[in-house]
Amino acid sequence: MDMAAWSSIREFVIPVACIVAGAGIGALLEFFLQRKIATSGFVRRHPWLGVLIDSIDAGVLFWATALGVHVALAVSTLPDNVHRLLDQTLLVLVCASVTIVAARFVGGGVMRLSRGPGQQIASGTLFASVSQALVVVLGALFTLSALGIEVTPLLTALGVGGLAVALALQPPLANLFSGLQLVASRQIRWGDYIALPSGQEGFVEDINWRSVSIRESTNNLVVVPNLVLAQEIFVNYRLPEPRVAVRVPLRVAYGSDLDFVERMALEAISMVGDDIHDTTASQEAFVRVQEFGDASVNLSVGFFVRRAIDQERAKSEFLRCFYQLMCRNGVGSMAAHPVLPRERALTGSV
Repeated sequence: MDMAAWSSIREFVIPVACIVAGAGIGALLEFFLQRKIATSGFVRRHPWLGVLIDSIDAGVLFWATALGVHVALAVSTLPDNVHRLLDQTLLVLVCASVTIVAARFVGGGVMRLSRGPGQQIASGTLFASVSQALVVVLGALFTLSALGIEVTPLLTALGVGGLAVALALQPPLANLFSGLQLVASRQIRWGDYIALPSGQEGFVEDINWRSVSIRESTNNLVVVPNLVLAQEIFVNYRLPEPRVAVRVPLRVAYGSDLDFVERMALEAISMVGDDIHDTTASQEAFVRVQEFGDASVNLSVGFFVRRAIDQERAKSEFLRCFYQLMCRNGVGSMAAHPVLPRERALTGSV
């Protein structure tokens, strides 16, 4: 083989070998990150390191391959215009990949702060979307600057055009800023149990740039636009603390021993499961006379439960225990004891 043929082969083989070597190194690094580092106990003890590894996992192979391409271009004998075009294309791709990785890291960090211990951020999805959009904008500006394009005139043009865009996107922007206002005031957070004026209630599943998703106890998902929720009067059962008071109305016949009824009601409350009944509450359970009705004395029984979602279950448990106690004490028959009204032994609104 003459020297000219060998030189032509070498000019082709060496760049290809650089690219293959870069891709191989990237594959090994990606395998090492996924199988060794990501599953190690050290990463489990440091969650932020796990967020970083998850973010750069998709970029390692590409960066190593891009490095191989860069070396291949450096040793190649391509024409200057082709070399310059490929260099700029590679620069754009690398900047885009770094921007994507940075956006993933910022978004993952915000989500961890919103759903981790202490819940430092009220809404992960909303703030993650906004922060990722800012990172993408900064990455795009940096890429344009690296290509030698003046950014200042572009920003001026975008500022003027932004007014027209804002007018055209009033409803989405209204929902975005309403969501920011809700989470900035910390009136609602992920995991809160809220009730709407329409009667729907459940746990806050997500707060994004457009709406709030609420999961009802029936496992249905209610989607409320941020602007609507910001203008509504809603109840957040988690604030200022998760425990809530439960009130159960009772009716007893005239002539009944109210002290006896009160003792039975308090005993029934003590029988409610500890996983529901908040026995550590500073306010004790109570039985109060509300009013004298047409055919009965109307009482109100109150006690605290640990979570708002336990209200219905607590009412059911209390009424069941109360009925069992009354029957055990000889009040099971309407004719046997005057505690029970003529038409109905006791009623409770559940």
